[in-house]
Amino acid sequence: MLNSLYIKHQDLKEAAAIERRRQYEESRRQRIFNARRRVIGIDTAALDHQLKEKHEIEQEELERKRKFEEEQRRQNQLVQQKNREQQLLRHQLENDVNHFRSLHQRPEQSRDFDLFDPNGLKKTLPARLGDDDPRLTVSGAQKFDGEDLTEKDRKRIQMQQQRSWLEQQIRDKRQAEMDRVAAEKFLEETLEAREQRVRQLAAEERTTRHRIQGNVDQFNRHLMQQQEYDRQQKKREEEEDNLAEIYNHLTSDILTENPEVAASSLGPNRIIPYAYKGMGPEELEQIRVGQLQQKEELERRRQAEQNHKEAWDQLANDFDNTVVLKDRELNRRRQKLAEQIRRENSQLSDEQQRKLAFLDREVYQNRPTMAYFEQFNTTSR
Repeated sequence: MLNSLYIKHQDLKEAAAIERRRQYEESRRQRIFNARRRVIGIDTAALDHQLKEKHEIEQEELERKRKFEEEQRRQNQLVQQKNREQQLLRHQLENDVNHFRSLHQRPEQSRDFDLFDPNGLKKTLPARLGDDDPRLTVSGAQKFDGEDLTEKDRKRIQMQQQRSWLEQQIRDKRQAEMDRVAAEKFLEETLEAREQRVRQLAAEERTTRHRIQGNVDQFNRHLMQQQEYDRQQKKREEEEDNLAEIYNHLTSDILTENPEVAASSLGPNRIIPYAYKGMGPEELEQIRVGQLQQKEELERRRQAEQNHKEAWDQLANDFDNTVVLKDRELNRRRQKLAEQIRRENSQLSDEQQRKLAFLDREVYQNRPTMAYFEQFNTTSR
């Protein structure tokens, strides 16, 4: 009984092995006698997978280029918008300056208006009111028919003063225009250089481009806020200085001079010439002290502006140096990677040459004949 069971078990194992070999032979015959796979000798599934991966990589590259172009267009639009805003702000500032000048810097409000006032002589009291003026004495030598000895010198001096004032205004206007043109040119060059630098860095690496762009945006915002704060601060200081100047003019000794000492008993608008001595040494000394203080204050402001400008220039130079260092580091990495790839390719080339030489020297010694090829394809084995 045990022997019969063992024999039956062996028969089943042998039958299963035969069926397994038959199925393997059938699948092997399908693979071998498939002309396409036998001749080409490649894996079509792997090729399809590679084609799919290549197509996905191309799609990702196109998508990345499209996003980069969109980002570049957005940055260009942002720069154009900033330029338009700065131009509108510049026009608004010029309009405000002109409006302020028309309100608070009229000719009659200047400190030396009395020197070129066209009606100044009409407002002053003449040296004499007529030939019967009781102020005139014989020793005063005031009565000369038709004489005005200082008329030519007075007119010449007045013309020279007007000419010098006009030339000074022309120089100030030209200097202001040159400063404005230089500032606009510097701003345009700075924006152009920054935009070119961003484009160059954007082509290297996406993460580096985002980080640099974030730094540039933060720097621009900080610069715009600082400029706006400086402009507001300067505007407030100018308004305070102008109001203080107007108040000083209105309350100064020049306009509020005490007329009681030189007042004449002949009328409220008459003065005694010999009693009026002009400004005293104390008043002149106060004026000189005030001028020195104003000069020191102006020098201090200029120094502060110069320090502020140097600080911003240093910040810009540091930023440029950082960008240059990053660019150099990327170039060094790229060169190092290229050198490593070149060495690996050289090693692979040498190894392939040695392998080919070994095959030609050791393996491919006997050339196959037609009889060797005719023994194939007779069976699946």
